[in-house]
Amino acid sequence: MVNAESQSYGQFGEDRILQEIFGDRAEGYCVEIGAYDGRSGSASYLFEKRGWHCLLVEPIPALVQEIRKHRACTVVNCAVSDKEGTATFFVAENVEEMSTLDLTPDRLEWIKQVGGAVKEITVRTATLDSLLAEAAFPEIQFITIDVEGHEMEVLEGFTLEAHRPRIVIIEDNSASDDPRSSGGDPRVGRHMSEHGYVHFRRTGVNEWYAHESDTELVRPDEIRRFQRAKVRQRWERRGKFLSNRIATRVGAYLPIPVKRRLRQPFDYLRSKGWRR
Repeated sequence: MVNAESQSYGQFGEDRILQEIFGDRAEGYCVEIGAYDGRSGSASYLFEKRGWHCLLVEPIPALVQEIRKHRACTVVNCAVSDKEGTATFFVAENVEEMSTLDLTPDRLEWIKQVGGAVKEITVRTATLDSLLAEAAFPEIQFITIDVEGHEMEVLEGFTLEAHRPRIVIIEDNSASDDPRSSGGDPRVGRHMSEHGYVHFRRTGVNEWYAHESDTELVRPDEIRRFQRAKVRQRWERRGKFLSNRIATRVGAYLPIPVKRRLRQPFDYLRSKGWRR
């Protein structure tokens, strides 16, 4: 029997959920793409302590040094993408977790708003397929992907059918209160679905996928419940967005009692959970 660790390292307790799924399995294989310092927000650290084989990939050299100070796993200093080569990587200084290969104007503004500054470095790029071949992993129990907008390129360099990870966790930081925002890159969900993977859970900003043949994780009743919850959350975001627009656009011209009456329908629907 493997003793459970007392501390969780996952960003939203992902390691604890994975521990429930894999039970007392003493040996396994897992991968973290965008590993940061190897401990903060790590889904794999708890499993390394149990004897699992872990592959961590991180493009920022200083963070790779931190990983090697505290972890005994395989560490690769590169950025995962859809091809081999080199690329400009944008390091978000002081908020390194926002660093990315894809620096869009919105992401740059986000970095500045939280007090970060961008520095450019040149990094090696590699496909996940090639990194897994180098690591000689015979199988993968779970993989996490945290690449700040570069998800599709990572997936395009990863042959899901060949490696068949049981669980794929992909970070999506883009969900907002604006109902016009449908979340992250819609190609990600389509890609996973086309390869037989079902979106079955969300923790914080992390989307969980399992293969449709996994009857333990992909149960029709649970999937339906999860889908209904997603719809409710979207309606809640829509209500919040619309009520905020009312307050912002016309609130300056209306008496407080009128503004309160305008908000009542949205407040009522939120209190009912937007159930139909």
